[in-house]
Amino acid sequence: MTKANETINAIAKTVIDMMQEHGTDWAKPWKDAVAVAGQPVSAKKRAYTGINRFNLGLTIALAGYTSPVFATFKQWKSLGATVKKGSKGHAVLFYKTIRVKDKLTGEEKPMPCARSYTVFNADQVEGWAGNWLADDAPEAPEQAWHDHLSADEFIARIPATIVTDNQNAAFYRKSTDSIHMPARAQFVDASGYYGTLFHELGHWSGHESREDRKFGTRFGDDRYAFEELVAELSAAMLSGLTGVDTTPREDHAKYLNGWISCLKDDAKAIQKAASLAEKAAQCIISAAEANPTTQAA
Repeated sequence: MTKANETINAIAKTVIDMMQEHGTDWAKPWKDAVAVAGQPVSAKKRAYTGINRFNLGLTIALAGYTSPVFATFKQWKSLGATVKKGSKGHAVLFYKTIRVKDKLTGEEKPMPCARSYTVFNADQVEGWAGNWLADDAPEAPEQAWHDHLSADEFIARIPATIVTDNQNAAFYRKSTDSIHMPARAQFVDASGYYGTLFHELGHWSGHESREDRKFGTRFGDDRYAFEELVAELSAAMLSGLTGVDTTPREDHAKYLNGWISCLKDDAKAIQKAASLAEKAAQCIISAAEANPTTQAA
């Protein structure tokens, strides 16, 4: 087994353990920790994305780190910092494209190759004065709306059809490309409301006119469970970006067994789900940013 595959399996196990321990609230420890420490970022001020962002967010939560900054042993050394003796590193995955010659045709074809690297959190080093590695690479793009928009203003900018049905059901209907929500008054608190709406917006992003994900057709099949996992991960990411503490709906508990089974059968599923969730969240953010003049009702 390659080091990259070992990393994927370890991430899958962490997610499974958190699901089994926390039930519907499995993402809260991660969201709470990220809200305090910040989104994971490298010593080059590059925001981690996809599976690395998700994995290091979990790492911050489980280890209780107060800093979101991570770097390799070599990078910390170049900054004049020393990794504390006995510190355990955390694996991250990066992909590069290599060209492989087809044995039959002789043609060279591009193929993604995963490589695993070990990073350490700023809490695990001594002698770091808060300086950053300097290079010619651009810094991570900032979400312009994050500093001055409330969650309601953010949602109001998204060109999604959101119907308030005043009934005890929340769902996304693909045939009409519409989100159906109970009235706000039917939710115990704002956490439940936003957690539900962000989840359904995650499904909305998968429409064929946007990310074009293939939805499952019935509860219990693997594709249905996988789409629920993508929606829940994207909801957790959106809640972190908007600064909203959201809680998954209680009826999401019935999906947990499907998610856990999906991850146990294929550890790479969490990697794929995190990548798709990142794309889903960015799709929703981009849709909001394209409507800068829309005001919340």
